[in-house]
Amino acid sequence: MAQVVVKFGGSNLKSPADVERSARVAAAYKTPLVVVVSAFSSVTDTLIRGIDEAIGSEKAPDTICSNLKEIHETALKLHIESETERNSVRAVLDERLDQLKKLLMGIHYIGAVPDFTRDQIISTGERLSAPIVAAVLRKVGLPAHEVLPEIMGLLTDGSFGNAAADLAVCAERLPSTLSPDSTPVVPGFYGVTKTGNIAIFGRGGSDYTAAVIARSIRASSLDLWKDVDGFLSGDPRIIPNSKTIPYVSYEEAAELSYFGAKVLHPRTVEPLELDHIPIRVMNVEQFDGTIKPYTIVGPAKHDSASIKSVAATEDVGIVRLEGPGVGSRPGILARATTGLDAAGINISSVITSQTSINLLFRKRDLARALAVLRSESVPSVIAVDGLEDIAIIAAVGEGLRHTPGLASQVFGALASAQVNVLLTQAGASPVAMYIIVRKEDTAKALRAIHDTIHRG
Repeated sequence: MAQVVVKFGGSNLKSPADVERSARVAAAYKTPLVVVVSAFSSVTDTLIRGIDEAIGSEKAPDTICSNLKEIHETALKLHIESETERNSVRAVLDERLDQLKKLLMGIHYIGAVPDFTRDQIISTGERLSAPIVAAVLRKVGLPAHEVLPEIMGLLTDGSFGNAAADLAVCAERLPSTLSPDSTPVVPGFYGVTKTGNIAIFGRGGSDYTAAVIARSIRASSLDLWKDVDGFLSGDPRIIPNSKTIPYVSYEEAAELSYFGAKVLHPRTVEPLELDHIPIRVMNVEQFDGTIKPYTIVGPAKHDSASIKSVAATEDVGIVRLEGPGVGSRPGILARATTGLDAAGINISSVITSQTSINLLFRKRDLARALAVLRSESVPSVIAVDGLEDIAIIAAVGEGLRHTPGLASQVFGALASAQVNVLLTQAGASPVAMYIIVRKEDTAKALRAIHDTIHRG
């Protein structure tokens, strides 16, 4: 029987009592599982803040580790009655907290944080939650045991802070340590480099860990337990009448995730798409003893053409290279981006015309990108300007590229709402069109598009 990979995120672990509920969910499957866990809620944020605190204060490492010990000790006492079991788990936690304290003291004394050290510190939360979850799973009758990514050989490309898994190597290594005869519990969020250092997959990266495992063991599905009703037609904080989307394609899910839908890590679909392994999104808040997906993510069905959802991100800025010949002179884009590459600045997207090249960046990179591009001498570029306080709206759905009328619905809705479109791009993705508007128009634009495409 094929295994199911089940992932419990921080939204499932907001309080110590949530651990037991997650165990009841796992026990309800009645099928072989691999369980992937995130850190307890807020723990990763504590560790990120703790890095700066430790650099500035010699007392901070003690305080941070004491606070983390209290959080996890509370969960341990609440759920584990056997003193022998408690002591066993406590010994593991104490060892990992001691290691964390040494790392924090180390960065205090050197006054800097090497990338590999940062990743090891930030990933500590998962290594603290996993042994507790494994113990609670044993309590409800599952043969659970922790398996660390460094033990199973979850190899990454070595890019600290935003690593990618080596899928070929993982497919060779992982099945032997994730036997269906037991219930492995894996700390998510990170893998290891060839030299044995920890490299994280970025925020929300436990979803990606689970996807890599699901692909490696050819799981029947990847089940993500969240605190929302799957993918929605819009952000319910802005669009109260948003509805659950029962089925989205891999490409649709990736687009929505990149543009603000916090349902899954944007790269979760990458390992699964080729093998058509479905992602099933569950709501732990609605668990009633049955396994009920709210949204299933799978291959494109091509049975209808519609805009399913709208999403937005305000984490964006634009640098505009302007000149009468930028669209016709060869090599201008390559010349302009050489300095960006050297500075390690990623370009999110490029929108071009004959007189303007628009480079899109994460907001945190905008000032540096603008400085680099202004320092470059690029032929035909007569002005380099930055554009802030903007948002990208993504209208997502199968058939956008080849179905007449869908785009006109979007622009008609924006015109009726008197939202000015600064830039737009359609056709680059088969399932999404992007509209750039002023930040203050974001909510109005989202509601206008949503209400138009979901009218009736």
